[in-house]
Amino acid sequence: MPFRDAWLLIGGLLVLAGFGAAEPAITGTGFVVILVGGVGRYWGRRLFDGVHLRRTPGERRVFIGEEVALGVELENRKLLPLPWFEWRLGVADSLAVENENLAAAVVPGRSWIVRRGALGWWERRTWNFTLRPAERGYHSLGPATIRSADLLGLFPRNLDDPAEDHLTVFPRVFSLRELGLPADRPFGERRGGNRLYEDPLRVAGLRDYRPGDPMRRIDWKATARRGDLQSRVYDPSATQQMYIMLNIDTMAHSWEGYLKDELERAVSVAASVAVWAAGERFSVGLLANGAYPNADRPIRLAPSRSREQITRVLEALAVVQPLTTGDLASAIRREAGRLPMGSTIVVVASLMPAPLVGVITRLHDEGHRVHVLATSRRIDGASLGPVPVVNVGQAFERAGAPA
Repeated sequence: MPFRDAWLLIGGLLVLAGFGAAEPAITGTGFVVILVGGVGRYWGRRLFDGVHLRRTPGERRVFIGEEVALGVELENRKLLPLPWFEWRLGVADSLAVENENLAAAVVPGRSWIVRRGALGWWERRTWNFTLRPAERGYHSLGPATIRSADLLGLFPRNLDDPAEDHLTVFPRVFSLRELGLPADRPFGERRGGNRLYEDPLRVAGLRDYRPGDPMRRIDWKATARRGDLQSRVYDPSATQQMYIMLNIDTMAHSWEGYLKDELERAVSVAASVAVWAAGERFSVGLLANGAYPNADRPIRLAPSRSREQITRVLEALAVVQPLTTGDLASAIRREAGRLPMGSTIVVVASLMPAPLVGVITRLHDEGHRVHVLATSRRIDGASLGPVPVVNVGQAFERAGAPA
């Protein structure tokens, strides 16, 4: 039985034995044991009162390779000191900590920053670290834990902080010229900003059906009421929209796993196109067959020209995981009715299954400006008919992307 569990029993027995044997030394030893145990127990119970461990990352969103300052502060706001301490802060393995030997953690993909020392009463200590992200993603900082004990180390205690901070690391972004696309007209002739397009989200009224009207224009409820086919009339919109559609799948079947380099390549190409489009004042949107981390919410950002939109797009691309919520073809079918006529649609994919080919060609036939950026040699451009296909895989590798 350890002393921290038996100090009162041991001290009491010594006191009784000392009185019984008329030995003051034994009695005194018993009182000392009780005193030391009582003080140590009280110290241990109050050890972490007023103790705070804080971490403060200098940035919350960065690109791969950028430096991120990380400050860690340990504060003791009470009269009882910490005779010794050891704190540990979890950090994702993809966040390299410069000039630091990290301790291994039980959880895969995580390591520990460790510091030891002593902290007096009303004292505060700080440490500064430099992180350099090596991979895009939504990387964790935390949890944290502190270990300490009373002066004699008889009553050790742990203080756990399960909270996690996160650092969003954007994917690599390249210029379109680096990816082998013409910088002036990467997606064909650009339509003038004063040209008007019909916006299916803004219904202005109804008219009689005309031969050649697409089926999605027909208002079936109004047709049933009037007895004649009725077509919707949409308000015009002069906004040039670019919808980036990313196929996360890199293998034909989910049970086959995924190809990491091809996924990273596709994500980076999508990010590069988004940055270019935002710079050209397009209304940029994003659709991917994936979900946000820790949420059953698909990655879908409606086109927008707001200043925050490109940040939202890069954040969404940063958190793309290999696990999908379904195939991209199904996601596009659900979205097709919201696309204004004349939208520019850029499909980024390393794999082009037959259902996706069918959806893309139908979008082209409906009047959208559809372009496919193939990030691998596995896509056969001939299968897409009139839809222009550009293989950016080789140029992407020359630009410095992983192969």
